[in-house]
Amino acid sequence: MKSSEKIINVALNVPVNELFDYLSNGEDIQIGQYVKVPFGRRNLIGIVYSFASSSKVEKNKLKKISYIDSEVLFDKRLLKLLSFVSSYYHYPIGQTIMSVVPARIKQDKSHINRIELLIQPTETLTQEVINALPKRQVRLRKLAQKLLEGPIRQSNVSKTISSPLPLIKVLEKANLCTTLEWQLKSDSLSAEAIPKLNSEQEIVISKILNHNGYKAWLVHGVTGSGKTEIYLNLIEKLLKKNLQSLILVPEINLTPQLESRFIRRFYDKKIVVLHSFLSDRERLKHWQQAKSGEADIVIGTRLAIFTPIKDLGLIIVDEEHDASFKQQEGLRYHARDVALVRGKELNIPVVMGTATPSLESWLNTKQTVEKFDYLRLTKRAISEAKLPSIKLIPYAKDKYSTRLSQELLKAIEERIKKRQQVLIFINRRGYAPVLVCTSCGWTPKCHRCSAKLVYHRQQNKLRCHHCDHQQVMISQCPDCGNLDLLPLGKGTQRLEDELENYFPKASILRVDRDTMRSKKALNDLYTKVNEGDVDILVGTQILSKGHDFKNLSLVIILEIDHALYSTNFRSTERIFSQLTQVSGRSGRALIEGDVLIQTNFPNHPIFHYLKNHDFSGYADLLLEERKQMNLIPYSYMAILTVQAKAFSCVEEFIDKAIAEIGKIKTEVNFFGPVRPTLERLKGFERVQIIFQSNDRNDLHRFLGQWMNAIQNLTEIKRVKFSLDVDPIDF
Repeated sequence: MKSSEKIINVALNVPVNELFDYLSNGEDIQIGQYVKVPFGRRNLIGIVYSFASSSKVEKNKLKKISYIDSEVLFDKRLLKLLSFVSSYYHYPIGQTIMSVVPARIKQDKSHINRIELLIQPTETLTQEVINALPKRQVRLRKLAQKLLEGPIRQSNVSKTISSPLPLIKVLEKANLCTTLEWQLKSDSLSAEAIPKLNSEQEIVISKILNHNGYKAWLVHGVTGSGKTEIYLNLIEKLLKKNLQSLILVPEINLTPQLESRFIRRFYDKKIVVLHSFLSDRERLKHWQQAKSGEADIVIGTRLAIFTPIKDLGLIIVDEEHDASFKQQEGLRYHARDVALVRGKELNIPVVMGTATPSLESWLNTKQTVEKFDYLRLTKRAISEAKLPSIKLIPYAKDKYSTRLSQELLKAIEERIKKRQQVLIFINRRGYAPVLVCTSCGWTPKCHRCSAKLVYHRQQNKLRCHHCDHQQVMISQCPDCGNLDLLPLGKGTQRLEDELENYFPKASILRVDRDTMRSKKALNDLYTKVNEGDVDILVGTQILSKGHDFKNLSLVIILEIDHALYSTNFRSTERIFSQLTQVSGRSGRALIEGDVLIQTNFPNHPIFHYLKNHDFSGYADLLLEERKQMNLIPYSYMAILTVQAKAFSCVEEFIDKAIAEIGKIKTEVNFFGPVRPTLERLKGFERVQIIFQSNDRNDLHRFLGQWMNAIQNLTEIKRVKFSLDVDPIDF
């Protein structure tokens, strides 16, 4: 039977875990093509998933596909991967597939492929010519004046002149400018001198290359051990075989630095990036270049794991331990785990690199499990570079003091005198995390979340860091009228102000989510730091990952005690990883590095292992604790979160959902209902049920049956819910 005569199963972006049946409009159809179909009163874009010879719906009642695009978006292997992801994370198949389709395709704009122009002035454009332009043509004169200064990108013109394209055409017609497609020139970056590999790096590369087919490799190297250089060497070998490589990074802020290094090494190859700072048009273009095989190297954040890549030969997961690889909304997949499944399906190596492996990966290297091959890098890539010394500093005796101690100030001053750089890490945005009335103890709270508002002094606003609610700073306590409102604690803004008072001549750069909102801001950060234009960096976790600042010799870590005794059992694993990563920014080249950590708990076991750079010892200690408590990775977990504006709606649904559990024969344990740490978030009341099992298959069998049952509850219409399999946040 021809495909044009078969019933076509189409995946649509609707919250129902099933495919929808359609008839062909007479054209031949391939699996993976994207189509437009009538759905109720709407026309939706979907993906052809499979063919069938019969349907639950009578054939004469089936509707025809209204449009078929010639492009096949996903091959059968990628659709198989997406089907597995849908099943494993218990997320509707149509929403799973459509969540990885580029936005411009879903908006039906994939064929509007506008390119960005580089506008260049011609020799005929002079000041006299500009002066002769009609005075009423203000925008035209403004554009011509900008061009007189030199070539300019269309996107930069658009920031100051609205709708510039007609003006550009006017100047081009008058022979005052020329246009061509803008592209990043590799020659604008200095060529990278290829460093000599040390013996440990050579062993790692040799072992990976000498194995054919799929294998999961965990490259565990101290900070600065040259893991990126290993990636570059592996990719170089793949390129000689005309194979593509995919590199996953946890955060957008790592992408520009990695991209520039890859461009310097592979200046004659096509490198594309995929992350949320790109426009929809740029993202689609890069996605298509990866799919067609035009792109040799693809660098991206977690969603890039689903990119169709024609001749994929290697997947690299950099900083595999990072929680950013877990999607926290919608399809709650873990990119590292999906990478392993994709690598196995394609029979290609998956290389995971980190200085602090996740406990799940650490257990997978043990002889009792041995799912990953373990490769160790014990020394820094630059032979003279040593791991930094770590010292603990007590807080001031005055518990309300927010000032830096004299010891910290002296250490900063010494580095500035030596023209070396300092990084101060504090994982709190804003000026002060708490504002308190000194008379009655009132504190401002978010009316939409179970959280306090954070004081942002520069904007003179109180802000919620969960829902972004903002309000103007108040002048007196609304409860007692007291005018004395005290900001308690320290955030990046307050620390920046304090440092400016102590070091008025120093160049201080604050790096947090408030300042790093664009790709340009990230690029400017690397340029300023590497050119020595910054003396002191103040920032949050954005600064803790993967950055390589050669002249940075001192790291100061503040306000970490709250994480040592968190209710989340993963907190100590995360804080050890974070402290190791941020400490590793110090002394990465020929300058000796120091780390100063301010704490009230110097006897906490975490600091003993941290000072000795003993990840293995601390990871084994945590694994033993998890084993005794039967927690991840020794058991398997899932969390159902139910939310609604009215708490009564949540209660009614939860009661019925728990009743359904009793109807299923299972050994899966459940706990709840319980309120999460943030009981109310963005105006929604939240309740959770936590599931735990010693057997992964048992857990998924139960979840499959139970999710089908609760979908039929009438109360489901009044709530929103999400299921998080293998959760990382509790």
